[in-house]
Formats: sequence, structure tokens, C-alpha cells
Amino acid sequence: MTLTNAHADQIATLLNERNQLTQKLTRKSVLDHADSYICRFSDANEVVACVQVKSVQWYQTEILHLTVAEFQTRKGYAKWLLCEAERVARTKGARLLQCTIRESNIGSRTLFESFGFLYINTFNNPSSGNNVMIFQKVLLCVQ
Repeated sequence: MTLTNAHADQIATLLNERNQLTQKLTRKSVLDHADSYICRFSDANEVVACVQVKSVQWYQTEILHLTVAEFQTRKGYAKWLLCEAERVARTKGARLLQCTIRESNIGSRTLFESFGFLYINTFNNPSSGNNVMIFQKVLLCVQ
């Protein structure tokens, strides 16, 4: 589905409200990378959940800002988004998936770990003051 200006505004608002981003997203910043977003829509065609899936290297894909609207939590949207993100990464030939999660975000950590992501290390983001955990999942191993 092609993102409309309204969808881009909804994505930016959702991500800005539900995440502690150091740089706020705008309609333009979302539309500049529109092809990298996966969204779930309400019956009224409004974005209720989204994730960005971004190729970093030929072998590595990053999952960014998997987010569900507060009033839509506990409906399986986060699991669906993560499944779709992995499917897209595999389709594009990724060998490694990576994400970063705020240390205090227990729900996200639990979700990603339940999908086989392994904790790698933690660093401090001086812009936000948050400790940020790195998780990775190998998609294609050498046999």
C-alpha cells in the first residue's frame, strides 16, 4: 500500500508519542522512507501499528521503532509486525536482523527474545540518557 500524507502524519505522531526519540519524525522524514514501513490499519484506514525495516548492509537489516498505538495493545499487532519484518528481511536476502531497545522497555525485550533475538551488548545514548540494548537474530547460518 502506498502511504498517503495522512498515513505519514499518523506514523510520525504514533512514533513520536510512543518512543523516546532524540529526533522527532515528520511527514517528510516518513515519506522519504515510505517503502521501508510496514503498517497495520484500523477499519477507518488509520495507522494503529507500524515498524520500519531498513537495509543496513547487503547482509544486515535493522528493525526500527516497532510501535503499537496504546489503545490497540494486546491484540497481536506487535507479533504480526515482527513476523512481517522478518519475512521482508528474508525476502531481501538479509542474513542478520538487528534492533536496539531501551533497557527499560521490558515488553519489547520480551517480544524480540521470544522471536529468537539474542542480547549482544548495551550502550548509553548521551542524547537521551537511555541505556540502549542491542539484539540480533541470525537468519542464515553456515552449515
